[in-house]
Amino acid sequence: MRITHFIPSRFRASTQDQLNYLFRKVSSPQIHCVIAMAGQLDADRMARAVWLTMDAEPVLGCRFVKQPWRPYWERRDDLDRLPLCSVVEPQDPESELWRFIAMPLDPYEDPQVQVRIFRSETDTLCVKLDHLAADGAGAIQYVYLLATIYRELGADPAYRPRPNLDASRDQFQVFKHCGPSALFRALRRGYAPQATRCLPCKGEDVSGRAFAIRRIGAEQFQAIKSYSHQHQFTVNDMLLAAFYRAVFEVIDPPVGEPFPLVVPINLRRYLPAGHVVPVCTLSGATTVAITRQSGETFDSVAARTHAAMEAIKSDFPGLASAVLLELYFVPGFTPAEYAFYRIIERAAESGKGYLSLTNPGVIDERQVDFGDIKVADAYGVGGVAHPPGLGITSSTFRNAMTFTAGFCDTAIDRQDVERFLDVFVRELPGQR
Repeated sequence: MRITHFIPSRFRASTQDQLNYLFRKVSSPQIHCVIAMAGQLDADRMARAVWLTMDAEPVLGCRFVKQPWRPYWERRDDLDRLPLCSVVEPQDPESELWRFIAMPLDPYEDPQVQVRIFRSETDTLCVKLDHLAADGAGAIQYVYLLATIYRELGADPAYRPRPNLDASRDQFQVFKHCGPSALFRALRRGYAPQATRCLPCKGEDVSGRAFAIRRIGAEQFQAIKSYSHQHQFTVNDMLLAAFYRAVFEVIDPPVGEPFPLVVPINLRRYLPAGHVVPVCTLSGATTVAITRQSGETFDSVAARTHAAMEAIKSDFPGLASAVLLELYFVPGFTPAEYAFYRIIERAAESGKGYLSLTNPGVIDERQVDFGDIKVADAYGVGGVAHPPGLGITSSTFRNAMTFTAGFCDTAIDRQDVERFLDVFVRELPGQR
């Protein structure tokens, strides 16, 4: 029995929803959160909790419908029949977990969220969200929602969440709070992501989806924080500096050539405290470009990266990309789709791609609360970049950091990705 609150049969797709659809050309955009439990969950209650999240955040219970002018979300009528949550007891839970993570979602046929419990003596819960419905911060928000509903159902099996129907999914809520002067300052800097040289690519076959992962514990994380505090840098500055060090060693760009790197920006930073935002995509982007110099140390790269990011932060990072995105879709979805694909085709013809470092934030252990069953570990996993692009997703839980890179092993050698991650982690404070 589903709740009786009226939920519209259609929702307007935001410009970010539409852009995420187009980005399927350059990546397999699923976002995941892996949660290791200290015991076994109530599988029936978890399945009910997942179903109820479709009502709490109604767009998750929709399919994306492509239209020439303005795509929209259409409410599904088969939610009670969809396999939203499954339990498996594989002989090799780790391999099956990554197999599930690598499986793509179809935004029209498949639900926007899927959950699987990998069961042994303890459970590992994997939440998979289509990037059409949420960005990294939205995925973390969804996990908090799922935990809350699961916990509430334990206290009251008849619990029903109220649908989040009033909160906005689009970027204009950000523009409203920033004001015209901030938008003007942001547009002065502009946003023009540039394709660049990437890892060696042996073709365009995107059928082989694979992941590489690295983790650092609390001791090294504390070393990173201490270094940041000592030099008045941010942790993100350190990650960017280590990323650049990996670029300079593994990709080996020419000395003196600016190397552009795409950095996603969470636009929720511009909203006032307490402002209600649904599970959605609300991300902008900026580009930082550091020039390679001969014989440079990590300290020097970190200082220059910090200076570049401080300059970007002075002009409202991410806002320019958000405003330009709205303008990009003014003519309608079909013209925007054509223009976007031409950009991607030109980049592919040049053999270049896009590199990115995404850090959606800390997974708060106080909000990943499933009641009596405690959480032992948690980390995020981003999507799979199509060749020749490469992206690293960072997540933090209980002062431990996890870095994942999704790639197509049918086009890029795993050893190249593994080497890139090895250098990236090695360059962080606490390892050098």
